[in-house]
Amino acid sequence: MPRSWVAIDKMKYKKDSLSFTFAILGLIANLVYFFSLYKNNNNFFYTLLMGISVIYNLVFMLVVFLAAEEVKAYRRNYSYVLFAISLIQIVRIFIYPRLALEAEVISEGVHRNLVIWLIVSGVFLLLSAVKSFWSSTVLKLYLEGKIKFPETDEV
Repeated sequence: MPRSWVAIDKMKYKKDSLSFTFAILGLIANLVYFFSLYKNNNNFFYTLLMGISVIYNLVFMLVVFLAAEEVKAYRRNYSYVLFAISLIQIVRIFIYPRLALEAEVISEGVHRNLVIWLIVSGVFLLLSAVKSFWSSTVLKLYLEGKIKFPETDEV
């Protein structure tokens, strides 16, 4: 049996640790963004928008951690969740960091770092979503019998 077939069969017993790792790295990148933003905003943005941002970040961390645990078990629906969150991370670049820069609360350098961390987070979450979707689809097709391995004499 060629290695690729053995790898597909092993998926029944092994966790998808690469998708999990990508999701956790996306979560960590968001944490760095979160800490950098609130460390460097000179206490300027104590508004409703800041409250929404803090609540979003808390919900983000909970949902991403839950999704990371679920994609580890090849649950494909959570790859859609990670995909949506990765898009939201990219959209966030144009909200809070841009407003803080326009209000001259943060410098260009801090703004650049915030944008980079949001992009890194979004890319890791997107990688996790794609890897999870691919792996869960392959496993699903294998378990449904839609992927057949040719019979060989090798043992």
